[in-house]
This record gives sequence, C-alpha cells and structure tokens, in this order.
Amino acid sequence: MTRAPLHNFSGRTAIVLHRSEEIGQRIKARCDRLGVRALVCTGDLSASLAETADMLILDIDTADDGMLPWPNGAAPVPVIGLVGSESPGRLAWALRQELDAFLPLSALGNLFSALVVGHEVFARKSETRARAAELARRSSGRLDVIRAVLALMEEGRDEALALKKLRAMAMVEQISLEDAARRLLAKRRAIRGGAS
Repeated sequence: MTRAPLHNFSGRTAIVLHRSEEIGQRIKARCDRLGVRALVCTGDLSASLAETADMLILDIDTADDGMLPWPNGAAPVPVIGLVGSESPGRLAWALRQELDAFLPLSALGNLFSALVVGHEVFARKSETRARAAELARRSSGRLDVIRAVLALMEEGRDEALALKKLRAMAMVEQISLEDAARRLLAKRRAIRGGAS
C-alpha cells in the first residue's frame, strides 16, 4: 500500500518534553508556525497527557525510561528526539527507544522536515508490526486448519477433499483459511455442546 506522506500538521497536537522551559518555548514557537498546538512539559510524561498528543518531541540529553509511560520502543505516537550534546550514551538511549526522527537543537528551523520523517518512519513501523502480528495470528491457526481437515475427514472425505471443502468455505465467506477453520471447529463444538 502506497500512501502520500503527511505534509500538513496543522491542527495536530505535540507534547514537547524538555526540562528547560526556555527551550520548550522556542520549540513551541516553531510548532505554532506550522499550525501545531504544542504543550510544553518539563517533567515526566503522564499517560493521560500522552493520549492527547499526535506526536512527542523530547530532549534526549535529559530523558530517561521513567519519563515515558510505555516500554522501550512502544511509543503510540511518532517521537522526535532533540539532540544537544550528541553523547554516545544519550544517542544509544534514543536508539533503544526507537525514536522516529532526530532534530539537532541548533537546527530547530528544520522541525518540519523532522516531523515529516518521524511520521513516515512511525507509519512504516506500525505497518510492519501489524503485518507481523497478522502473520503470527495466521501461523498460530495452522493447527486449527489441520484439526478442521481432520474433522471434515470424519465425514468420509479424504484429506484432499476435506482441504478443498475448507478452502471453499473460506472463499465463500471471504476470510482466511485459518479463520474458516476456526469457524468450522467452533460450529462443531456448539453442535456437540447442544447435543449433550
């Protein structure tokens, strides 16, 4: 699926997480120019505040795991890291957090570019995770396919005909083979449960 990159951030909300109120206000002014509503936070980020945001801009020089209400690499919104000192330890922390883009404090004029990159990287990571979750779900359904084929074989079909019947069910209902197998097995359990 090809999407056009998001280039208009007007009306969106950003949390600016920075210990310095002065720098936070500079970033807020940059956000204002882009039409982004920025909320400056100088302490830890609360989960409720994070839920109101469309993106997070944070200072990697002073940030730590305790400031963020999610596990490493599990941010629910694009995260742009502000780079000041470029210390290896701070950059390593930012990489462990899987930040989506970086913006040097000396180049705040490039905030728009960092937002575009951050949102694109976040969208691609989200798509990759969704595909991986779907593959895992389908892989876990392979045993259900085998069980469904065996159940259909109990009706006197050989394995080829049983699999063909299951595939036909999936096509008619426009669902995956694994989901068709789960439905068939659930229906058989319900029939057996009703018969007892």
